[in-house]
Amino acid sequence: MEKAKFLIKHGFNLALEINADVLLIFTETGKTYDYYREQEAVHRRARKRKALNDFKNIKVVVTTPNEETFLRLKNEPKIIPILMAYRNNDRSSMIKQAVTTLFTNNIVKKGDVVVSILGIPKLTGGTDTISIFEVNDYPQILKFYEFISGIEKTKGKVINEVLNICMELAVEGREGTPVGTIFIIGDSEKVLKMSSQLILNPFEGHNSIIFDKHVKGTIKELSTIDGAFVISEKGEVLCAGRYISCSGGNIELPLGLGARHHAAATISRYTGAIAITVSESGGIIRIFKNGEILSEIKPKKITNDSEYSY
Repeated sequence: MEKAKFLIKHGFNLALEINADVLLIFTETGKTYDYYREQEAVHRRARKRKALNDFKNIKVVVTTPNEETFLRLKNEPKIIPILMAYRNNDRSSMIKQAVTTLFTNNIVKKGDVVVSILGIPKLTGGTDTISIFEVNDYPQILKFYEFISGIEKTKGKVINEVLNICMELAVEGREGTPVGTIFIIGDSEKVLKMSSQLILNPFEGHNSIIFDKHVKGTIKELSTIDGAFVISEKGEVLCAGRYISCSGGNIELPLGLGARHHAAATISRYTGAIAITVSESGGIIRIFKNGEILSEIKPKKITNDSEYSY
């Protein structure tokens, strides 16, 4: 039996046996999904002959970074297809991005168990791993999305979109070079009063909305400049290259965090804004609220003890 078929068969049966909430399948070309469809058909026929567990209560999520594969999958019945924002360099980062995306799309909730089938990134036919994890294994992401679920819907979508950009910058950088930057979302009038331009504002006079792919591309291009991006609660990108001039307030941060993080903590302390930073060293994403670190996400590094390779 071909390796990927073997993985799908055992991942499928494992999801049934442990009563998983989600079966998460990673694919580049869609071939792994084809193997899943074959296995699902085998199981469906077997259920007619034997008293086997029903599979219909398990959400089947098929993720791909390939747009052509996604367009093929989007009309497939009984699955949830997801287009990943970028290709990862390792399996752990693949799972990290997937978990974030599952939260973003309200596919998982606290306590859910996920069986994932994945392999070597960027390699066709590289499927070689079954991984089991609980959503609770990612407390920082869980904490962030619990916060998101409790705020106004539009603002939550804007923060999610900014986080997606941060994830891409943290993993890819700018033309392969690590990037450190800061985004400030919400309470814009007060934020602008407490900051000043370091450069001419490239967004002035433009109706730049964070959900526009061209605007997101521009943000990535400008991510290497000094200063912060300021974004309204409705998603309008107001400016880039903004110097945060507020200081003080007895801000207490972990040792080793510099001026960018202090600025993010302070502006979130004195305004109602949320600040998100990407660290140039390590690509760590930190979300600040009320002067404190609400959540810390490490897109490049994750430990998963329940990982099995074949």
